[in-house]
Amino acid sequence: MRKILLFRVVPLVIIFIIAAAVVINNPIYRNDHIEEVFIETEDPEEAEELFVPPLLDPLFSSRWDDGTACGFFVADLRPRSMLTGLPTEEEYLDRRPIAVVINNLHRAMPQSGISYADVIYEVLTEGDVTRLVGIFQSYVPEKIGPVRSARDSFIDFAYNHDAIFVHHGRSPDADTRLRNTGITNLDGMALDGSVFLRYRNYPSWHHNTGQRPLEHSSFLFNEPMLRHIENRGIRSYVNSDPAYGFNFGNVPEHPVSGVANTIVVPFSVPYTRTFIFDEETGLYLVENREGPVRDANTEEQVSVANILIQITTKRVTGSLGQRTIGTVGSGEGFFVTGGIYRPVLWAKDSHTSPMRWYFTDGTPLVLSPGQTWICVFQNTGTVSFE
Repeated sequence: MRKILLFRVVPLVIIFIIAAAVVINNPIYRNDHIEEVFIETEDPEEAEELFVPPLLDPLFSSRWDDGTACGFFVADLRPRSMLTGLPTEEEYLDRRPIAVVINNLHRAMPQSGISYADVIYEVLTEGDVTRLVGIFQSYVPEKIGPVRSARDSFIDFAYNHDAIFVHHGRSPDADTRLRNTGITNLDGMALDGSVFLRYRNYPSWHHNTGQRPLEHSSFLFNEPMLRHIENRGIRSYVNSDPAYGFNFGNVPEHPVSGVANTIVVPFSVPYTRTFIFDEETGLYLVENREGPVRDANTEEQVSVANILIQITTKRVTGSLGQRTIGTVGSGEGFFVTGGIYRPVLWAKDSHTSPMRWYFTDGTPLVLSPGQTWICVFQNTGTVSFE
């Protein structure tokens, strides 16, 4: 990783500032080696001409806390992830993402690895219960889970990013879509004990105690997965089409917008997702009915830079209350970042094509650099913004 500090300085005076705190605190970059390179210039506009935009990340500032100019700018010249817009190592830039179905039942908490996901989808599954699909590319933690069974809509989420689909079991509708689309998938029903390993202990700090029930104990482990992918000759590089990622940059103002310091997405009474804006970090802290959602791997609360809410159809199609979610077609939604929400539009041409997001004027959506949580929400409900 190359960290560039661009200075406006008095001749013969060199100031060395270490400004890596934001990156180091981000779990995606914790294990990266940081190589610092210092370049001196008196003109910030001249400095911008030296590098390919974006020169500055919104997380970095050119002012001190009291508002006075500090005289330097921070830039990271590594390539940008197609899923977060954040700097990533060259070797990971073209790595094919994995889309992991993650158990979201209260007895399955805390989940492992979700704070590392570039993108998380959440959607109703059966009855009142939601399930998550985490998209991992920038960083794949050693343990992700608990992993649960597939639903047909989850496969569409994987196709949005050309991802390898990872699950443990499948519903009848998911089985049909898996066979019809031919998506590359890793199933814990066939790989239990090799790629998927059982881990039944709750962490000591969590309110769930004792041992996990068996159905909440299947975890994907990274090293065995990588060996399996290599041994089976599975494509490990992502499709170069930018449609499988997002656009990132400075989010333009929108004539119809509103304050979004607290967002409540009521999938159901027991499964209501809440996001709380943290002005200090500019991120949204993720909560459920029990309070902050913490990653079992780190004990840290999950946070994201962007929230997308896809408003779509939902109908019950199975005897156990299985839901069929409208993932193909077009519709409306909301985009939330930086304490502001905006109306947006979405479109998806087929089950195997990538999702496209737009502002209401038809221009492509621009996200803030960072991780994204996507709520695929039924059109019979109401999202609240405060």
